[in-house]
Amino acid sequence: MDSTPKTLKEIAQAASDNNGGARGRQLGRIAERSGLTLSYTTVDKILAGTYTSRPSRKTLEALAKLSGVPVADVYRAAKEELPQARLADQLPPDVDNLTPEQRKVIIDIARVFLKENRTIHQLESELADSTTRDDYRLAAREPDNEIGLDQLPEEP
Repeated sequence: MDSTPKTLKEIAQAASDNNGGARGRQLGRIAERSGLTLSYTTVDKILAGTYTSRPSRKTLEALAKLSGVPVADVYRAAKEELPQARLADQLPPDVDNLTPEQRKVIIDIARVFLKENRTIHQLESELADSTTRDDYRLAAREPDNEIGLDQLPEEP
């Protein structure tokens, strides 16, 4: 049976358990000593199940290291895409020779893509939230003579 934590809260709990039950500031200091960044307020909210923000890359990587859970599993639990190799490392060697105008175009395009990805992520989250509700209603556009008025659902 797979005992890998499946939620961000379980991963944060594993990080705490792996570090003598440290929580909050103490766990943040442990992360810092390891060269990691982990906000004590963030980890406390994750552990309490009240964290509603989008975790940063540094937070997810710190939780992975402290919990012993593979980074890919931590990103999956956070419902985030696993980052690819750094884009700067993939650019051609002569990219620094681009003119200021050319650089601006590349940066502007990257910003547009990032904004679109955030919008897509938000819409996917909203869709996932709306499909988990048990709130299904009948919507009628035209009267159906085969359905009597006494057979229609009541308005809430």
